[in-house]
Amino acid sequence: MVAATQGNRRALVHGDVSPKNILRGPGGPVFLDAECAWWGDPAFDLAFCLNHLLLKCLWTPSAAPGFLACFDALAAAYISRVDWEPPAALGARAAHLLPGLFLARVDGKSPVEYITAEQDRNRVRRTARALLAHPVEALGDVRQAWTKELAA
Repeated sequence: MVAATQGNRRALVHGDVSPKNILRGPGGPVFLDAECAWWGDPAFDLAFCLNHLLLKCLWTPSAAPGFLACFDALAAAYISRVDWEPPAALGARAAHLLPGLFLARVDGKSPVEYITAEQDRNRVRRTARALLAHPVEALGDVRQAWTKELAA
């Protein structure tokens, strides 16, 4: 996963596209905090932001339907604008990145501060490990796996 991401140098990647780094501007979104920018795979930015939306379902379970709706809206809007390559190819790379990002945010160097219960970390690990063992090709499949875990 790391080699594939490092080897794909298509665009300037923000590197930290999370909801807290996006402001609503008069002409569209304004992205903040780009000190992690690098030349690479735009699927990373999409996967990074989608990862936050999925993980926030554990932070505020009552808001999970809203976070999942945001996941769907962002994924659809982003993929619909991809014109530099087949949209499904970018979506598949984002789907492959998501389980690794899931694990990184609970067991990596920069864990999210809002997932504190070991039970919730285990839910993230369980979903991520299953998706790493059996990769999916579409973002909707990642969402479906996470929705199934949330319902368990």
